[in-house]
Amino acid sequence: MARDDTLRIISLGGIGHIGKNMTAFEQDGKILILDCGIMFPDEEQPGVDVILPDMTYIYENHERVVGVILTHGHEDHIGGLPYLLEQLPLHVYGTRLTLGLVEAKLDEFDIQEDTQFHEIEQHDRLEIGPFKVEPIRVNHSIPDAVGYAIKTNQGYIIHSGDFKVDQTPTDGLPTDFHAFARYGAEGVLALMVDTTNCNEPGYSGSERVVEEALREIIEEAPGRVIMTTFASNIGRMQHAIDASADMGRKVAIVGRSIEQNVRVATKLERFHVPDGLRVDITEIDDIPDRRLTILVTGSQGEPLSALSRIARGSHRDITVHKQDTVVMSSSAIPGNEALIWKTINGLARQGAHVLYGEGYVHVTGHAKAEEIKLLMNLTRPKYAIPFHGEYRHLLAFEDLAIDLGMREGSVFKLAPGKVVEFKDGHASMGKPVPGGDLNVDGLGVGDVGTVVLEDRRTLAQEGIVLPVVAVRKDSCRPVAEPEIYSRGFVYVQESQPILDAIREEVKSTVEDVVGQGIDDPEKLYEQIRSRVGGFIERTTGRRPIVLPAIIPVGD
Repeated sequence: MARDDTLRIISLGGIGHIGKNMTAFEQDGKILILDCGIMFPDEEQPGVDVILPDMTYIYENHERVVGVILTHGHEDHIGGLPYLLEQLPLHVYGTRLTLGLVEAKLDEFDIQEDTQFHEIEQHDRLEIGPFKVEPIRVNHSIPDAVGYAIKTNQGYIIHSGDFKVDQTPTDGLPTDFHAFARYGAEGVLALMVDTTNCNEPGYSGSERVVEEALREIIEEAPGRVIMTTFASNIGRMQHAIDASADMGRKVAIVGRSIEQNVRVATKLERFHVPDGLRVDITEIDDIPDRRLTILVTGSQGEPLSALSRIARGSHRDITVHKQDTVVMSSSAIPGNEALIWKTINGLARQGAHVLYGEGYVHVTGHAKAEEIKLLMNLTRPKYAIPFHGEYRHLLAFEDLAIDLGMREGSVFKLAPGKVVEFKDGHASMGKPVPGGDLNVDGLGVGDVGTVVLEDRRTLAQEGIVLPVVAVRKDSCRPVAEPEIYSRGFVYVQESQPILDAIREEVKSTVEDVVGQGIDDPEKLYEQIRSRVGGFIERTTGRRPIVLPAIIPVGD
């Protein structure tokens, strides 16, 4: 039997949306996973904590998985690992800070499985099953980020990771153009490229700009500086620490995620707080405002974060002072805009001076159009697979790639569960695998699906009506007047006529059912639900959930 040397690239997440990045590479019967992230819910997913990729294909083929390689330590790339490793102890490869953040997450989940971690550095040559892998340093909004060159039976696959081009990075370690160009000279079969900002012209801007802006703000602020950024943006927080130290300010760090990341990064020598600089939150009232910087969580307006509680005036230890300068050093994740504006308005209403905006106190960690063109020209791929973008980004990338001379049909716009197969140097769509979302709600994983979410949205928007009917067990004849309860539909004391009309509709429905000789409580339930729901919609224009309670009584 001839050997099948087909390479399959399987998208499990991170394409067509921002978040839950996960890709699988399969050849010679072995599977290599790249990243395993989460996505945060929007207003259409009430009650959901986080969203995972559908990992059914991985679980069903677990004996063939040779390892997981990680690009960097952001939640949308590593946040799903605890759920994967809880069931499948695997070999996990990542840079020092990335693995440190993963281990902290596993401790948080109390996972003690026999996972084996392998620390990697740029230009390491890794052999993971049938795959030969080289990490390539890239700039991003977190230290220790890498892309990968993956040697397969069909040729080299380059994965950019989340990247940008920063000619003057504050850590002095720019994206490794030489490695990308070296593989471009050897020949690249396919480039998987970060497209988050591909519809933004120009360049992303240097982190050096933000460093200088933060230094100026901290030096000139008349009172306290309260700064928020992504908890994983270790470099940004280090800028604030360094500037505060130089200006004679003490620093308080407030918020579980920031405190955890600072603790991990400090242990791994990726973050440094000078001795005597950091103070506890309980000490801040003893420090003159002009001598204090506070780093807090809440860059996305998360309702329970420190900054949101400060904006609402409900934080136990921090209240806004009239000369406070609040620095929002981040961009909005799509869907969070309203929460962020609510936080900014709450702070401003209390007298704080709020600074925000890209190009001043924030620069993106994702390449814009000219940087993506540069990577394309360095690697000169035969095929391209855009990732880390919504569908509009994928379309914008396709246009960009064709402008650079790639032929029609050479860009594969995937979605979770879609597969590209490479055989004899040619690419085509393969048989799909299970793909989609798994919602995590409390301790439940995957048990909150479309129907449950639709009910939750209806409850939030329309409310619920509960007709309670006591009937004889043997005949469904009523033994008492129906009771009507509601929540989120109308206020009982002001809307008694509506509830009385609903009660009459319930009585009429019961009489009709009994008159037809029906004595099955389940059929009565369905008739009340259907007829009362229709009656409410006709008379009020609303569509609450109608949930009858049929109580059989008697022998």
